[in-house]
Amino acid sequence: MAKTGISKGRKKSRKKSMVVNGVRLTLHDSSAIFKNHKEIKAALVEALLGGDKEAFVDILSGYVRAHNVLEVCRRTGLSRTVVYEAISEKGNPSLDTLCKIMTSFNEVA
Repeated sequence: MAKTGISKGRKKSRKKSMVVNGVRLTLHDSSAIFKNHKEIKAALVEALLGGDKEAFVDILSGYVRAHNVLEVCRRTGLSRTVVYEAISEKGNPSLDTLCKIMTSFNEVA
């Protein structure tokens, strides 16, 4: 029985923008907001002072994911397991873990 060939053609690259009905649409980088360290720090402080743990963890999770979990682990000396548990919905990170992740902000700012 003959083998069927699999096409190894080039994958289509995503267009950065397109025009639909005369309106130019561009791709949105949802992680771009997490690149502004001053805004992230302010949002984390606001969530902390407001007692909103869920918002705090959501913001922290977005920051860590936008900056690559492995890179945050390298800068903080924390294991991936500890970082993933800290940023999970049900996570309850220790103050030590939070401090290490938050001080990693200073290294990239």
